[in-house]
Amino acid sequence: MNVPQKIKILRFVAEQGVATVEDIQKSLPGNLSLNSIRVTLYHLGLAHTKFGHIPHGVWYVDNQKLLHQLKTYFPSLPDMQVRKVHLYLIPHTLGMNSIRIILENTPEINIVEWWSERHLQALQNGRRMGFSLHRMPDALFWRKRSDGTRQMFFVEYERTLKSPSRYRDLFQFYANRDDVLKRNVLYICENDILRSELEKIERSLVSAGKLESAGLYFQFITLEDFFARYSSNNRKTEEEKCVKLSN
Repeated sequence: MNVPQKIKILRFVAEQGVATVEDIQKSLPGNLSLNSIRVTLYHLGLAHTKFGHIPHGVWYVDNQKLLHQLKTYFPSLPDMQVRKVHLYLIPHTLGMNSIRIILENTPEINIVEWWSERHLQALQNGRRMGFSLHRMPDALFWRKRSDGTRQMFFVEYERTLKSPSRYRDLFQFYANRDDVLKRNVLYICENDILRSELEKIERSLVSAGKLESAGLYFQFITLEDFFARYSSNNRKTEEEKCVKLSN
């Protein structure tokens, strides 16, 4: 089915929660102008609000009927619901938008499926893969290997440091999952201080005998290093890609 551009825009905003006009431009193939995207957003009837110094503010879905339109083109999507936009969460959401855009456009890997947190929240309990509404990753994605098989990754974006006990519980939760292996939990940290603290907590769990080994389940990387590594002009061989994304 040929999906109209406006529906692709609606899906990105619905799945991510909020998005800027520039986010949407980067998420789409081709070279749509910012003005044409903004006009499409108005015609769709999406809501928007000012946020900081972002041109044209941030956009979101506040009409349930718009979400129902997605099912016509994407029948396998879960039934997402309109949710209140919390201003304090917008920086985290915009960060996740950038992470998704980088990963879906990098030549490093071939992503064949992406589940945002909104997607996961919309799934029925039995389909959430063992996650609850209070404990789920910021995103899941599946990449296609060169041999045609798929590999799943969990994405956690850390902007601020939470309590050590929260990380200890979460690290052990991931380590006990059958689908966590070969460092397929990506912790993308806002800065090097956060990355160092998370690595320290991982080592403490290993010392206490609560994790089998450091570097077995998790990859910790700063946001700056992530952007540098997976930028669209940073091309590497399939072997080099697998070192970072499967070992």
